[in-house]
Amino acid sequence: MGQVNLYKIDGNKKEDFLNKLSEKFEFIGEQDYNSLDNNENVYTVGTYVHVPEERKIPEWQWILDEYDYEIEGTAGSPRAVLVIESVDAIYAVTYGFSYFAVDKYCDIDFAFDFARRIVFKQIKTTTLTAPNAQRNKMINVYLNYNDISFDSGESYAKIKAKMKIEDGFTLHGEMVEIGHSIKTQLSDNSIDCILKFIEYVEAVREKEELHKIPVFSKVKDENVIRELDERLLEKIEENIECINISELDIIGATEVFNCNDTSFTLKYERKHKNIQELTKENILQFLDENNLNIRNNFLNIKVVSNRNGEPVCTDIMKKLVDFTDDEKRCLLLKGEWYSFNDDYVQYLQDSIAELDVVYDSRFDFSNIKLLEYVERKYQKEKDCAEYSGLTVQEVKKKIKDKYYAERVFNNVLSEQFDFENHDRDSDETGAGKIELMDLYKDGTMYAVKIGNSSAKLSYVVERSISSTRMYKHHLLPDMPRVDKVAVWIVLKRRTHLPEINGKPDISSLKMMMLKNRLDGWKKEVRILGYTPVVYLNYWED
Repeated sequence: MGQVNLYKIDGNKKEDFLNKLSEKFEFIGEQDYNSLDNNENVYTVGTYVHVPEERKIPEWQWILDEYDYEIEGTAGSPRAVLVIESVDAIYAVTYGFSYFAVDKYCDIDFAFDFARRIVFKQIKTTTLTAPNAQRNKMINVYLNYNDISFDSGESYAKIKAKMKIEDGFTLHGEMVEIGHSIKTQLSDNSIDCILKFIEYVEAVREKEELHKIPVFSKVKDENVIRELDERLLEKIEENIECINISELDIIGATEVFNCNDTSFTLKYERKHKNIQELTKENILQFLDENNLNIRNNFLNIKVVSNRNGEPVCTDIMKKLVDFTDDEKRCLLLKGEWYSFNDDYVQYLQDSIAELDVVYDSRFDFSNIKLLEYVERKYQKEKDCAEYSGLTVQEVKKKIKDKYYAERVFNNVLSEQFDFENHDRDSDETGAGKIELMDLYKDGTMYAVKIGNSSAKLSYVVERSISSTRMYKHHLLPDMPRVDKVAVWIVLKRRTHLPEINGKPDISSLKMMMLKNRLDGWKKEVRILGYTPVVYLNYWED
């Protein structure tokens, strides 16, 4: 049997795809084939080959034999692409590492449209994307499992499985891999067999859906894309931590890890730097060393991925970072903008709705209360020795800086409501110092954050997870009993969230990043054996 890795090319990218293919590969010929089902439908099959120097003859030599094309001597990592054009569509079949040259031009809905309509006999592995979670992409391996399952906040990137095929069906084998492409074993090494497989796939895609598979829908409106790009640049300039660089990518139906035998070269015009890991720190260092500007240059840095010392693909930075736009409910993935589909949003909303949310108006705060507290501290501390020789304005500024919003909030709850204040208490661990919690009371440890955006509020969720792990594994001495783990969010807004059964509906927040983080935090805290709780209050300007 012959292996096939089938893509459908995005119609809007057809011209760019063919131009790039002509640059990188040698065109060795084309032939016309009649459709097996309809003689009026003609396919034009073109073959493109890239043959580096030295090494071995490929398994797919039969494709080259169609044109009596011989590789003299041996070849290292030879690659080939079959381009198959019909009246209304264009497909590509890749061999060797050529999928790197094709993947960026594909119709990403093609393979999963097929997957939604077939019956799975046994799921082998799945790769799931969970934007803004600590585990951004996850590979799951199964035994004796045949359900398409996923959790809230997760979207499929790849499925490897055995599918049920009818008795007497011999076109391809049971095993299929679904990503941006469809990979399987065909019954015969021939163009006719590939064409028959394409027609079979398109026929399946016309059938009724059998599974719900959450994925992202591509944004196609150019005006919306430009707006999203501008918003992204503003956010990166404000705080580079708003983006994520994944450790794992899916190219076609192949996993590519940002580690092990992969290295990278950063390029901008004539400037370049070799790095072993693609991290924000390394990228910022490259920008700093070459006097480049984040706002103007960051997204256009070229990144060359090297596999075993050989360059296999080049992308601009925009195609390698993940970013979630909360307000627009969109995700930047591999340089393209996607909106969260209904399945994804609904599962996430349902998960967030499960959280226990506590609101007590006594804990609401305001700028007026903050200023009053700072003034009291000024009157009490202004004559301290540490302020000797300073002007009144200098003393007031130092005291105001000392008693920032979150510290005052924690102090007030400690002074007036009997919470234990652990803010600014640092415990030593093998990995350094860590602030385990802000507040503690009656078996609950609290991590507190004040803000009005996902980027600011998400930080406290990650800190809570880290602290809970530390506590669970007894890495800190003299810890009180903990039964519940709480994230205490103080929203800077006048308008209160709508309530359901007397509790704030945090699922109504237009903060996709924060909700994704809370979703992952909830699961992690439960796995560690504690009860997750969200405390919500408001801070009026």
